[in-house]
Amino acid sequence: MKASLHLACCAAAVATAAAAGAGVAAGPAPAAQDERPALPDPFTVKVGAGQRFTGAAARIDIKYPDAAGAPQVELAFSATDRSGRTWTARAVAPPAFARTRQLTARITDRPLRPGDASVQRRTAVADDAVFARTGSLQLSLQSGRLAGEARGAGPMFPAKFEGPVVVSCAVPASAMAASLPAPVSADAPVALVVDEAFESALCQPYAAWAS
Repeated sequence: MKASLHLACCAAAVATAAAAGAGVAAGPAPAAQDERPALPDPFTVKVGAGQRFTGAAARIDIKYPDAAGAPQVELAFSATDRSGRTWTARAVAPPAFARTRQLTARITDRPLRPGDASVQRRTAVADDAVFARTGSLQLSLQSGRLAGEARGAGPMFPAKFEGPVVVSCAVPASAMAASLPAPVSADAPVALVVDEAFESALCQPYAAWAS
């Protein structure tokens, strides 16, 4: 009798454990592997047949030394290939660029004036840059992207380029919030303030350039 009771108790214990095991909820699923952030869209320069250079977004810097005058606009970008060679361009746009967003600049190896551009190549990290002496740089800004090409600048320099842009706008302190101090005298150099939020009346038109 005792043996039968003992066996019955063991059977009940086993059945209870099995039932409990069946009722245990599954643990949390393994966490999904973290998704890697998307790589930034590179600025791309294609030179000749198959040479591809990539770099950070092009820069457009807008400055108003005089709040009542036309802005100074400079554009620049640089790209590098896998071997460390670089292709770099810089242009000073005339005031009309602020309206048309298009530029045809004369390539020169001399100091830049509005309407001029500089293009240079570096064939190795340790080499000196070689500047193009002639040619033209044509570009346009549309939907937050800069695209164009360099022409007639010798065999090393002709290229097509395209990619995103970063825009900055700097204005006299007096053009920002009223709480910012203005220059103390007319002869003092004008202090420019970067309007990061494009809130000033001078910078508002450029807020959409990089979007």
